Amino acid sequence: MFDPLLEALPNIGILLVVILGVGRVASGAADPGDVVSVAYLFTVVAFPVRAIGWVLGELPRSVVSWERVDAVLQEQGSMPYGTASLPGSGPVSLDVDDLTFGFADSARDVLRHIDLQVEPGKVVAVVGATGSGKSTLTSLLTRLVDPRDGAILVDGTDIRELSHDELARAIAVVPQGTFLFDDSVRENVTLGGDFSDDEVWSALRTVQAADFVASLPRGLDSELGERGTTLSGGQRQRLSLARALVRRPRLLVMDDATSAVDPEVEQRILKALAAHTSDSEGPTVLVVAYRKATIALADEVVFLDDGAIAARGSHDELVASSAAYRDLVNAYDQAREELS
Repeated sequence: MFDPLLEALPNIGILLVVILGVGRVASGAADPGDVVSVAYLFTVVAFPVRAIGWVLGELPRSVVSWERVDAVLQEQGSMPYGTASLPGSGPVSLDVDDLTFGFADSARDVLRHIDLQVEPGKVVAVVGATGSGKSTLTSLLTRLVDPRDGAILVDGTDIRELSHDELARAIAVVPQGTFLFDDSVRENVTLGGDFSDDEVWSALRTVQAADFVASLPRGLDSELGERGTTLSGGQRQRLSLARALVRRPRLLVMDDATSAVDPEVEQRILKALAAHTSDSEGPTVLVVAYRKATIALADEVVFLDDGAIAARGSHDELVASSAAYRDLVNAYDQAREELS
């Protein structure tokens, strides 16, 4: 009722002036000009009254909003971090030892007794049907959540023992959903970090984004708009990949991070990553993948089925030995062809 009442008050005042003024004019106690002058003053006062009312109306909303924001800013995470750091540089080994995880509100485990070993510099593809636990595995590897049982070791160190800074430096995750800020290409890739333009362009070339960025009106200084509205879905995903690579992570986890990228471009990206890791400078890569051509580029494929590792090996080995894997990959490629 506040806003309508606020809008009505000046109009009610003018109406009362007219009613009273007519009587005064009829009795000769006032001139018509006096009535018009007073009515005009009410119209002049109307805007300040509305402005004051708007401020008074927004004030309680602002107080509530600040309380909500402040509650988030003051919140302390319940996940404890250690003080360990990883020695050396370059790609790391990954060991998942008898990992089991289930959500608190679920009666069944999402992942059960996962054992996985990845050598430094290798590219491993994780394949599985929807609900098989692929995204949950990536969340565990990047310590967004902790396993109920088992351990995840990076170069022999449990990730729960790593400091928060070391975990952020060593492991990078690129989710399927990307978020870009209403800022320049450079700021979206560096996120305010101290990286040179050469480092930014190197990351962009690895993810096959240098050409389209160079074609933008102002190159790295081009503004992208809110959530990157000026770019396609595939371009946004490539910038998200560059954001991770420019930090030179030692383990890169990609959760279907190239789903909107053209298959040919996706293969070039993975080939560039594989070439980058082969010179002992790039990261160990674990990628959740669906496309047959992309999976074939991985050094090893891990097939998840109903929360457990059903098979592992090269793409050709799994096609020959696992009917469930073969059917899943063929069905996905067929669906992609029908949609295109």
